[in-house]
Amino acid sequence: MPVPITLLVDDSCPLIHVYRFHWEHVHHKPPVTADGRPLLDTIPNTFLDQFCDVVEANGMAGKFSIVPAPAGRGDVTHGIKGYDPAVTRSWLDTAKRRLSSRFDFTPEGITHDLAVDLSTGRFFEQSESDWSQTQAAATLTPYLTRELELLRDAGIDATGFTSPWVFGIEVEPEYITAMVEAQKAIYGRRFSWYFLHMLHDRPDARPWIAYRQEDTTLVAIPSTVDDFWWQTIDSSRSDEAFIQEIADSMLTTDGRGGKIRSVINGGGWPVLLTHWQSLFSNGLETGLRALDELGRRITLALGDEVEWVSCLEMASRVEAFA
Repeated sequence: MPVPITLLVDDSCPLIHVYRFHWEHVHHKPPVTADGRPLLDTIPNTFLDQFCDVVEANGMAGKFSIVPAPAGRGDVTHGIKGYDPAVTRSWLDTAKRRLSSRFDFTPEGITHDLAVDLSTGRFFEQSESDWSQTQAAATLTPYLTRELELLRDAGIDATGFTSPWVFGIEVEPEYITAMVEAQKAIYGRRFSWYFLHMLHDRPDARPWIAYRQEDTTLVAIPSTVDDFWWQTIDSSRSDEAFIQEIADSMLTTDGRGGKIRSVINGGGWPVLLTHWQSLFSNGLETGLRALDELGRRITLALGDEVEWVSCLEMASRVEAFA
C-alpha cells in the first residue's frame, strides 16, 4: 500500500502578509528580512492562482489554512481593511473552486497575531499562542468557535484546526476538548483533526488518535518534514541552483536521499510543512518554484510508493487502522 503524503500550508489568507505584521505587533521589531529588505505588506491574489497551478500540476493534496481576520485588519466575511471586499471574495472563491477537492481548509487562530478579547473586540497585548497557554476549555471553546464562525460565514467548510505557532500546547487536553466542542457547535462535525506538533526529529512519526469518546474522534496530525522553503524569505537568491538545493533537502532527484526518504524509510508518514510566506519569498516566489520542483521529483522518483491525500483522508486512515 502506498505511504500517504500530505502538504500543510500555514498562514495563508487574503491579501495580508501576516509574517510581516508578526514582526511589528508580536515581536516588536522592524519588519525586514534577515538581509535587510522590507517585508511586503500584501500578497496579491494572483499568487493564489499560481499556487493552485503548481499543486494541480503535481497532483498534490493536504491542508490550506485561512486566517479568518489576518493581523486584525478586517476579516474574511467583511473584507480586508483598505481594499474592495470583492478582492477578498475573489480570493475565497478561487480557494474553494480550485483547492477544496484536494485540500482541507482550517482556521489558524482568529488573527494569527494578537489575541482578541471576544467581549470587547479589542486586542490583548499577548500573541494568540502566548494567551492560549494559560487558558482552559471554558475560554478556548468560544475562541475556536469564533474562528470557525468566521470561516463558515464566508462559505468555508473547515474540517480541522491549525494551531498558530504552538497554540494550546501547554494545555493540550483543554485545547482538545475545545476543538471537539467547537466543531460540533458550528458544523455538527464529530470526526475532525488538528495540526499542532512538529516532530521533525522523528522519522517514524505518524498521526494518532488524540480523542475518542462514543461517536466523536479527533486525530492529531504532526508535521514530519520541516519547512525547508522558509530560507527563501531571507535570501534574494532565485537562481536555479538554489531551487535545486532546497528540493534536494527534501528529496534528491533519484529519490534515495532527503528528508522525505528518511521519513519513509523510518516508517513514518511524510507530512510536509510550509508557510504562505515561505512560498511567496517576499515577492520573489522562489519557494513556490521549489515546491513545483519537489512535486515533479515526488512524481518521477517515488511514483506509486506514495499517495497524496488530504488531511481529512489521512485522519480517516488513522481511524481505520486503529
